[in-house]
Amino acid sequence: MTEFFTSLRHFFLNDLIMNGTEECTVWWCDKSGTLLTLEIIAIILCIVGGLGNIITVLAICFSSLRNNINCILIGSLSFAGFLYCGLILPLQAVIFHRHSNAVPQEFCSAAGGIRYTLVGVILVHLGIIALYRYLNVVHLAQYQNLSQKRPLMITIAIGWILPLLFTAPPSFRIWGGFTFVPAILACTFEKGIDQSNRIVTVTCGFIVPCIFIIFCYARIGCVAYGSSKRVSKWHGNVSQTRALRLSAMMLCIFGVYFLGTFPYFIVNVYDRTFSKPIHHLWTTVLGWIYIVQIR
Repeated sequence: MTEFFTSLRHFFLNDLIMNGTEECTVWWCDKSGTLLTLEIIAIILCIVGGLGNIITVLAICFSSLRNNINCILIGSLSFAGFLYCGLILPLQAVIFHRHSNAVPQEFCSAAGGIRYTLVGVILVHLGIIALYRYLNVVHLAQYQNLSQKRPLMITIAIGWILPLLFTAPPSFRIWGGFTFVPAILACTFEKGIDQSNRIVTVTCGFIVPCIFIIFCYARIGCVAYGSSKRVSKWHGNVSQTRALRLSAMMLCIFGVYFLGTFPYFIVNVYDRTFSKPIHHLWTTVLGWIYIVQIR
């Protein structure tokens, strides 16, 4: 722990970041304009996302809806987004600004762990919200049981703790590890050691939540459409229109979810050697935009 804080202090004092001491051989060495653009994007998203998410949290806390189940879950989700925008994006902007070739290992292990933990928290919360919406429409009795204070708090706690089961081991280099990759200017999974943690994290962190969310919202759509078919002919058009609007809304949710996360995970699965770094960068920025607007 002492080594981490020492590395953190030196990182911001620019003592352990080596910028001009060795000849630069990375693709972005002569792309200062590209790095400046990425730095500006990171700063803008940090400000917009941080303010937007914390305003959402405060608005829920001080409104009459603070006891509403959906608002509580959205508040927890927005708080995770606020932490990501307030912790990860500023560090990434500093790395872009300094054109960093190296980052202290202890610092990178912690930064990578925090980054992937918060991404996991956000994805798990999206799954929890989908679950509660599914139960509210399909299994109302179970929804009422899980909406009690204790089950709800346990569910939210699981949403924050579960990702740590996958990110803590590589953070302490027990199972896998995080390291700084100059090609993509980020702390990510180290390719030179056991890759099983990376595979499990990608599977449980993206594929499983994705399938679960699709199932929940598809089931909601089926129930809504079935209900519209059972009403009288006079009300049929109105109910069917509502069902179609609900389906369109869910389609937008799916679209945003896939646009923000699918390209990033696909690139990380198929390009483990970072041979196409530009794809890693644009998919990362796309993920940032998704995190900023999740509220």
